[in-house]
Amino acid sequence: MNLGEGGNRVTSKEIKNIAALATNYNDDNKNNNCLTVDEIKRSNFEFSENILLHAKRFLSLGLNKGDKIGILLFNSIEYLELMYGAMYAGLSPVCINARYKTHELDYVLKDSGCKYLFISSESDEITNFSDLILSVLDANDQKIDSLISTFVIGGSQDERLLNFDDFLKIDIASINLDGPKSEGEDTAFIMYTSGTTSNPKGCPLSHSNMMHATIAMMERWTISGKDVFWDPLPMFHMSSILPFSACLMAKSEFISTVHFDPDQSIKVLEESEVSIAFPAFPAVMLALVNHPDFSSSKLSKIRIINNVAPVDTLRSFQEALPNAKLVSAYGLTEASGVCSYGSPDDPLEKRITTSGKPFKGVKIRIIHPETGEEVPADEKGLIEISGPTVFKGYLNDPTKTKETLSSDGWLSTGDFGSLSEDGFISYHGRLKDMLKVGGENVAALEIESFYNNYEGVMISQVVGVDDERLGEVPALFIETKEGVTLTAEELIESAKGKISNFKIPRYVVFVDDWPMSSTKVQKFKLKDYDLGEKVFG
Repeated sequence: MNLGEGGNRVTSKEIKNIAALATNYNDDNKNNNCLTVDEIKRSNFEFSENILLHAKRFLSLGLNKGDKIGILLFNSIEYLELMYGAMYAGLSPVCINARYKTHELDYVLKDSGCKYLFISSESDEITNFSDLILSVLDANDQKIDSLISTFVIGGSQDERLLNFDDFLKIDIASINLDGPKSEGEDTAFIMYTSGTTSNPKGCPLSHSNMMHATIAMMERWTISGKDVFWDPLPMFHMSSILPFSACLMAKSEFISTVHFDPDQSIKVLEESEVSIAFPAFPAVMLALVNHPDFSSSKLSKIRIINNVAPVDTLRSFQEALPNAKLVSAYGLTEASGVCSYGSPDDPLEKRITTSGKPFKGVKIRIIHPETGEEVPADEKGLIEISGPTVFKGYLNDPTKTKETLSSDGWLSTGDFGSLSEDGFISYHGRLKDMLKVGGENVAALEIESFYNNYEGVMISQVVGVDDERLGEVPALFIETKEGVTLTAEELIESAKGKISNFKIPRYVVFVDDWPMSSTKVQKFKLKDYDLGEKVFG
């Protein structure tokens, strides 16, 4: 082992802690770029040293293996250094959605039991993290039981919040860090995902889960130190964390951005000679290919581009970048983000029409949603997954865990799909009452719960409707109480600042007579209603 300023580096080939991948560099690549976020860069050596120093600071705070710290930040160097430093120290960082509002943040902090929270003084037109946590504290008489302190990158004038510089100045002289403090089946980190309940669900993923998915992704795309990987997606999402971990393992440069900007992104893709592009969602890819400066000849270094979209859309993306191999993916947070990627070696039609084959060791089966029996090849049914990427259950929710995971480890995804005779998976939609808005999972019930508590509302129902830019958006159907008059504009305004913008309905329809089965509203029939004009977004 080589001893660095921050602590001991792990050089063993048998790494069992996902953060320890950062420390596994050599003299040939130690000064190569590891991470770039806009204009800020870290070499492999710098990133490794910084996470080791952070790990010591966490231990100096008296935190123990399994303790939680929350990260509520825009994409940044600090985000990943805090996250991977916490994992190296044996903690379980909680990646909090930067779009959350007060109700959601309040719930996640209490459910996870975070002892420290890291935020930024930065804000945009939607989010101010300092105001957000102060609002949560105000609603709780200034005290959340588990939360000791909140550190603010950039500082704060409010005495209830600590300056991040105070964290950096923590005395670590007495801390001996002789290796990572957790491994294997220990929890690496926790991400919250929306489900069919009104609150998001905590998904703890283990180091073993992540190591298997990381190796599988790197091998499927033959990622190497020669690659430059561009990923503009949020770091609180698996679509950023899994690719970054694969880049750490391969020692390839990972390029991110605070906020996606098509002008800057076109420039970065060209000037950085990106070889793997990860726009993933139609809204991002459409902004690139429709940009006046887009030129496939200037982006000829791109060898792989990943997108998840309808077949016709994927085909148009492939035509826009004919020199690259377009691939798609299938997965969910509960299965370490992705359990299958298309391979650049797959035939064109397989890459366009399927999500590739399951990762090595991962099993996928398609069952009849009513009988539970496996269906023949190419027949649609409910997708179930088992194997080393599948999590062990939801945080603090044994009931939902039992509903989702079978006793022999099969994860019920709630998605419709099919498997071809030669093992390629195709995704056909959601069985659960869920929406996917610009890549974000949204529970219809979560939006309904908000509006059902609005004065004058008798009942609300939410369905997903197709959207060219975001893939799917929520449409709200409202029955008002007798004698009450509400407007679409009023209902939209009431949600701003209360729920995340991507959850705010784009259409509002007032209903007097619901399409009913014997006991339930037949939501699929609502999709045939005249939605009228879009009222938001």
